[in-house]
Amino acid sequence: MQAKARDASPQAIPYPEYMLRILFTLFYPAVKVAVDSHYPLDTVKDMMTLALWRQAREKHATINLISLIFGKSTRTVKALSARFNKGGFFEATETNLMRRIEDVLLEGALTLDELAERLPHCNEFDSTRLAVKALLEEGRIEELPRRPGHPAKYRAVANHHNLYCDGDWEARIDALGEHLEAVTETVLQRFLGDAPDHAAARTFTFKARPEEMARFREELFEFIRNRYREIEARAAGDAEAKVFAVYAGSARLHDDED
Repeated sequence: MQAKARDASPQAIPYPEYMLRILFTLFYPAVKVAVDSHYPLDTVKDMMTLALWRQAREKHATINLISLIFGKSTRTVKALSARFNKGGFFEATETNLMRRIEDVLLEGALTLDELAERLPHCNEFDSTRLAVKALLEEGRIEELPRRPGHPAKYRAVANHHNLYCDGDWEARIDALGEHLEAVTETVLQRFLGDAPDHAAARTFTFKARPEEMARFREELFEFIRNRYREIEARAAGDAEAKVFAVYAGSARLHDDED
């Protein structure tokens, strides 16, 4: 007799359990790194607490609301706030915004207003202005000669290095945050959203020679760069167009022979 296929839909298990299974699975990257690096449980809990606090502060305006969500007293939450603010290296930086501006300007020169329109994750014009100023000071972009009565335009310096391979740790961590943001949105839409077809992800696992895999990865990145610019150009001025993120990567998996 053929075994009946197990129903893997959310309705097959209580919804709270379904949510906890998703949350449990999402912890994998953090706990994998923690175990491999021999971090004790208390350190992992501290980092998780700080991460929870930062996310809560971004979403909720008051300490009282955060304390209600955390299930902790306002005194405890205020202590967390003071502890978090001492760790300045945990604060978000402008590196991510600067990298996005640089990527946009690689496609062509733009004014500040035009840049602000092309950066959906930037809610404040001042943030764009400050990021442009920093890029100018670092020599990563340049201001074009201005015509009388016209706003300044900026373009990327072609010989500047690509930040995705930059050795600067702050830039690399910021890029990691952007990547995980896209992965998180994929999970939320696929498992918890009303339109799961709006997101998709696939993992292909296969054997390859390292040198051939390196070439394949570069070909894949170049294909995505060329295609998204074509697609974005056709979406210009279309009110129905939405912002999407596409992520790609490769890594050698550990096996029994290692």
